[in-house]
Amino acid sequence: MSESEPPRRKILSLKSGVAAPGGPPPLERLQKAVKVVTPEPAPPPPPAVGDWKCKPCGTRFDPPVELADSDHVRCPSCNARLGLASDFRADPPRVEKLRARYLKKAG
Repeated sequence: MSESEPPRRKILSLKSGVAAPGGPPPLERLQKAVKVVTPEPAPPPPPAVGDWKCKPCGTRFDPPVELADSDHVRCPSCNARLGLASDFRADPPRVEKLRARYLKKAG
């Protein structure tokens, strides 16, 4: 810098911690919000596999409990009419009247 040039003023920045003379105080830096990550709960276990298997499509299912004895049980997958609810509830089930197979539990 030569003597003929006037002195330069100090350049102030909004990010600077120095206040401008006669001006407002410098802006404070805002802290970034820290997002707390909580682990997601484990997904619920898959529903229990049914005791019955549809003969037309092979889908495993449990007959709905809320059906009346005279209502027809339908396959949840292919909507085939499998038999009366009373035939599923009989002890032992009347498998000769049903379009479903009873699956024996291992154990």
